[in-house]
Amino acid sequence: MESPYRELPPAYSSMSPNSPVPFYSETPNASERVLQTGHCQCIASDSSAANSQKFVYKSDNLEVRLHPPRWGSVLPAYGLDGIVEGTVTFRKSCTHVQEVSVSLQGVLTTAASQHASIAIPGIQKVTLLRQKVVLFAAPAGSTVTVSCEYSFAPHFPHYVEGGADPLPPSYTVFQPGVSTEISYQVRVDIVRKGMRRHEKLVIPVLYLPKSRPMLPPLEHIPRSVRVDSTRDARVSDVALEPTWPKGCNAAIQSAMKLPSIVFTTPKFKCFASGDTIPLALKIVCHGSPALAKLLSSNTHLCIVKRQKAWISLGRQVSVREHRLSHAKVYLADDSQEGTAYLRMELQAGEAGRECSWRVEGAVSVEHVIRLVIFPPEHVKDFPAYRCEVPVTLTTDQYGSLQNELLAMNGVPFPALGLSDPNRHLRTSHAL
Repeated sequence: MESPYRELPPAYSSMSPNSPVPFYSETPNASERVLQTGHCQCIASDSSAANSQKFVYKSDNLEVRLHPPRWGSVLPAYGLDGIVEGTVTFRKSCTHVQEVSVSLQGVLTTAASQHASIAIPGIQKVTLLRQKVVLFAAPAGSTVTVSCEYSFAPHFPHYVEGGADPLPPSYTVFQPGVSTEISYQVRVDIVRKGMRRHEKLVIPVLYLPKSRPMLPPLEHIPRSVRVDSTRDARVSDVALEPTWPKGCNAAIQSAMKLPSIVFTTPKFKCFASGDTIPLALKIVCHGSPALAKLLSSNTHLCIVKRQKAWISLGRQVSVREHRLSHAKVYLADDSQEGTAYLRMELQAGEAGRECSWRVEGAVSVEHVIRLVIFPPEHVKDFPAYRCEVPVTLTTDQYGSLQNELLAMNGVPFPALGLSDPNRHLRTSHAL
């Protein structure tokens, strides 16, 4: 049956050739939609639209329905401390049942292939989450025929099981010889007496918690820093140390008068992904005024994402790095002889797609600001300057939590930007 809303797109009003964009008519057409400005309303559970929003999984005896909204992900996705609401329905009577339970589980799996054992890789598993809710238990020594419906609502805890690290998001990364996956699943078990088949249904889910800075960000480096940065508590300085080339004579090192290089960053080093990080660099070389300007032009600043995986029971670390962005210089001041002052902006990756986290001794996602100053090409036996400043990136901006919870009626919105579309999971497909 053809949809009654299928109409032609809205027509444009007359527009002049000088108009940068076309004008739309003020009266909406039947094919257009008006967005609701108030809070979102949950659809009644008995409506057909509500059923289409549920994830339904079936086995021989079971039908499991999960109720999270379809955020656009293939799998059920949950936000920070999200509640996994659903129902278990028996499609037919199941005899000799001793127990019916639902478990929420999370496992970190690391597989590493060594040169001597390529065919049989070493696999290490760490339990991150293990919650079990018993929906039905028969009296001791007896069994029951079950044919009804049970509701369940376990929730994701804030921390990993038996640890102090926050529960990490669903995660998959492949490195040369090493693969790491953090997976979560809802498991329904039917325990039956005797030699009867123990039935289970495993449903993979995504846990994508949002994170936010605890303090508002520093929008720019204060101008007073150019004179004396120690007087401003909002910033911190890092004095760069020289790295001499190999084979450089020690006498040359002691005789050379080196410049003073200070890197200034915000003191609170937690930023929302996609935000702009203000930075400053001051190079002072009164003995050779031209050198300060030459070094400022050889400055390279970027933010790096570093993914680590510990293998061989923590004895080795596999590291993968990826540069997210390069800094832009928006003010270079060399008016004072022998001094170069640079103010820079560095974008913290793509908005909503970065988050720093770790599971101690197993896996981590870190972010660092990397500064490298190379010596001028024509100057021999001159050191380079390198510096790395660890920072923490969050998925969302400071102060956005309250508005989000009000808009979603208290349901935590998952950080969909952390979801990998190429994630390889052995899934049970929803109907």
